[in-house]
Amino acid sequence: MSHLIDMNDVMIERTPHLIAAEINLIKYQTNHIVLTNTIEIGRRLTEAKKLVPYGGWGKWLKESVDYSQSTAEKMMRLYQAYGDKQPLAQSVGEQPQEIPNLSYTQAYILLGVPEEERKAFIAEIDIVDMSTRELQKAVNERTQAEQEKNKALEEKTELRQVLDDEKEKNERLTKENTNLSKNAQELYNANIELEKKSGKQQNELDSLKKSTSYDFVDRLRKDLDSASVKAKSNKIAFLYENLDRTFKELKWELEQIGTDDPDTFVAYKNNVYESLIQWTRDTLWNKNY
Repeated sequence: MSHLIDMNDVMIERTPHLIAAEINLIKYQTNHIVLTNTIEIGRRLTEAKKLVPYGGWGKWLKESVDYSQSTAEKMMRLYQAYGDKQPLAQSVGEQPQEIPNLSYTQAYILLGVPEEERKAFIAEIDIVDMSTRELQKAVNERTQAEQEKNKALEEKTELRQVLDDEKEKNERLTKENTNLSKNAQELYNANIELEKKSGKQQNELDSLKKSTSYDFVDRLRKDLDSASVKAKSNKIAFLYENLDRTFKELKWELEQIGTDDPDTFVAYKNNVYESLIQWTRDTLWNKNY
């Protein structure tokens, strides 16, 4: 049954819908007043903290306003976040431009969202019809998503750094190989010159055999042998340097892969070892000098 109220001869029918609207308005006004007053308390707490001597903040809170430091911290944080968006002079029932009607708890939960993203976050959710638990869940899910996004970005950055390091390493190795090839070519040219000189000396020796004494020819032959041995020694030194460099690079690469792929490391290490043993047995130790 509805009830009729006479207000200045205006008949207003009391219905459940009207009563609900009045309750929601009172709730809105209550939330607004509580949040606004909390922000204003936070404003004054922030002011007081700058004036209270160092070390006396907790005592002042307890004796002067009967607040714990954690409660005061929450109020000051709310002031820092919403102080410019919920001015005390704002008319009751007027909707703020930046922040919708919030309860104290909702406003505090939203501190978990960065200020520059808070407005967009509120626009994405139906905060008016959300319970406190649902809002906290939404903020937690957003925080987790941001953490996963940041982690993915960090992993991407680390991967890019690894790729850049590998690129730099490859460029360095390419440069070293270029220098090695240049040195090899120089050694090869020097060896060719020595061989030419050796051939020339051999021709001169053959010619001298026909026109000089045996002793002179023998002396010349020894000089020729010495030059030939020197040329071969230079070639062996060149080949040894290449072999030594190759073994060092092979050892370094095996050590690098050892941490990430132990099975591959062991397999190639054994293969290298067996190959060296077999090569040594076949090419050196079985020969008689």
